[in-house]
Amino acid sequence: MKKLSIHQIELLTFFYNGGIVEFCTSVSPKLGDYHFPAEKPIKFSKTVFFSLVRIGLLKETKEEMEFGIRWSNFSISKKGMKLHNELEGRDENA
Repeated sequence: MKKLSIHQIELLTFFYNGGIVEFCTSVSPKLGDYHFPAEKPIKFSKTVFFSLVRIGLLKETKEEMEFGIRWSNFSISKKGMKLHNELEGRDENA
C-alpha cells in the first residue's frame, strides 16, 4: 500500500476514534454535501476522504433517505482499523 500522507493519517484517526460522516449520494442539488452528526474533525477535505474510501480504509455503513434524498454514512473499515493499529504500533489482538 502507498504511504499515507499526514492529512490521510489525521482523518483516519478521526474515524478510528468513532467519527462518522454523512454524504449526500443522490443526484440532486445536494450531491456531495456532507455533515458530521456528532464531532467534526479539525480539518476535512473531500479529496483526502475519497482517497481513504478508494483504498478501502473507510466504508459505507448505512444509507438513509431524508425527504427523498439519499445520505450515506461512512466509518472506518476493518482494513482501516488494522492499518491504524499498525501505524500506532499497537497489536490488534491485544
